[in-house]
Amino acid sequence: MKRPTRRAFLTTGLAAVLLATTVGTADARLSPRTSDRAAVINMIRQEARNMGVSVPLALAVAHAESYFNPKAESHKGARGVMQIMPATSRSEYGIHPDLLWDARINIRLGLHFLRRLLSRYQGRVDLALSYYNGGSRVGDLPNARVITATRKYVRKVLRLRREYRAKMYTGELPRWNPSRRRSF
Repeated sequence: MKRPTRRAFLTTGLAAVLLATTVGTADARLSPRTSDRAAVINMIRQEARNMGVSVPLALAVAHAESYFNPKAESHKGARGVMQIMPATSRSEYGIHPDLLWDARINIRLGLHFLRRLLSRYQGRVDLALSYYNGGSRVGDLPNARVITATRKYVRKVLRLRREYRAKMYTGELPRWNPSRRRSF
């Protein structure tokens, strides 16, 4: 009989924490299945702060991946706001792929993955973004490089991060207002 590895325990633990906190913090106004872009933006801001990820970077990735659409699905099958692949959700986090349609779970998985990549690449945002978009071909430090196929994506996210940073500084970033619902 095969003994569970440390990684299996960590993965199972993370999955349990993600699901438990989602159930415990579900706010009717910020329903995980909402199609209200402003509510999704606020959800990303909240989760990014909770996870220690730069809010402008988190918003930029979500914008580039799905334009904050929790119902988005790519031609390769990536799902939700942060465009998580079903195989990644299952193998890395032990999360059933159907749960990727839950905006809060999707955002948490995406931000957790992004935070792991930022740590792996010692804060090199360009390398973390290239891996997020293009996978392991980025390689490991010190020989890691931005994958050619992801250069355009990396530039786009870095530009969006600058724009969101400026909007946060000037107070232009939209805040969720329950009286002004906007849908996709």
